[in-house]
Amino acid sequence: LFIGFGFPYEGPAPLEAIANGCVFLQARFSPPHSSLNHEFFRGKPTSREASPAGGERVSSQHPYAEDFIGKPHVWTVDYNNSEEFEAAIKTIMRTQVDPYLPYEYTCEGMLERIHAYIQHQVGEHPCSPWGASLRDPRAWPPVDSLQVWVSETRHACTETCRRHGLVCEPTFFRFLNKKEVFLQ
Repeated sequence: LFIGFGFPYEGPAPLEAIANGCVFLQARFSPPHSSLNHEFFRGKPTSREASPAGGERVSSQHPYAEDFIGKPHVWTVDYNNSEEFEAAIKTIMRTQVDPYLPYEYTCEGMLERIHAYIQHQVGEHPCSPWGASLRDPRAWPPVDSLQVWVSETRHACTETCRRHGLVCEPTFFRFLNKKEVFLQ
């Protein structure tokens, strides 16, 4: 059992523990941490606020592990709720887990990302317009893979995409953050 005490945020240790067969127990932050309510995020280049651009507050020590790995390898509980905390510990102690390494952290997953990056890299020149056009076959990810979903009130872009089995892709925002698109 690897217990997170809330910091550091999104560090590698929980992923290493999970890859070695440990269960990661972490605290749920209520309210989620952001630059508005937590000193650590003040002055950082990202606000970590829920926004139309996809940024999210930090809901736990390791939101990636919570959202993309989950139980039985990752348990996120309210540390202030002694019954919930105790029940999680008891269940975890009765649970046998195998080591788990998410695909994107395997050698093959890393090589796949590097390959995609190199294959679809768009050369930029100081005098060229920023970014690729909608018809640029070199654009990555390809614009025809874009799916648009309207988020429910108070839901971040990343949460809405995840609910549809997708990943929020910031490179598409330049195509969406236009008055004409919102009017459609």
